[in-house]
Amino acid sequence: MSHRLLILGAGGHSRAVAELASEAGWTVAGFTDRAGAPRPGILGTDADVGALARAGKIDAAVVGVGNSALPRRAELFRLLYDCGLATQALVHPRAVLARSSRIGDGSVVFGGCVLGAGVEVGVNGVCYSGVIVEHDCRIADHCYLSPGVVLSGQVTIERGAFLGAGAVVVPGVRIGADAVVAAGAVVIEDVPDGATVLGVPARAREAAR
Repeated sequence: MSHRLLILGAGGHSRAVAELASEAGWTVAGFTDRAGAPRPGILGTDADVGALARAGKIDAAVVGVGNSALPRRAELFRLLYDCGLATQALVHPRAVLARSSRIGDGSVVFGGCVLGAGVEVGVNGVCYSGVIVEHDCRIADHCYLSPGVVLSGQVTIERGAFLGAGAVVVPGVRIGADAVVAAGAVVIEDVPDGATVLGVPARAREAAR
């Protein structure tokens, strides 16, 4: 394993990723941000990633930008991939993963998560604390599951979707690409690409008003 890890981003989510990485055996070399502000731990801007690698200061990097900039997460992962710096998945030692589960490069699985049999998680995903993903769910690239999300069996989450804290998805439902499921929503039917749903049961934002 490479040991010196750079985290792209310097906010709250990046600090959570740093602690997880330390628990998983990495040494956190530092952080980047857009401005490269000269403060402790900041090694430069996001554009400096390649230079930091060539200078021998880092061995790998992971996206630490949180849910406030979801589209940017995919852009930053592509930067890391193109530089050959994307990590394997970072998994907290107190997460529970079925042996048949699969997690893509750059994804982050926090403590208390449970991933069941046959679960697939794409690249650059986030499964935050206490997420439960039951058997045969498929989570595509760049998806973000907030704390306490529950996916019952055979759920499909398409690329770039965001699920807020405590959201529940019943078996067999599809959440479309770039869709947003609000915190606490209970999803009982498919969500179209790009839609925002909320409530119990979850409905499109316009219909819920």
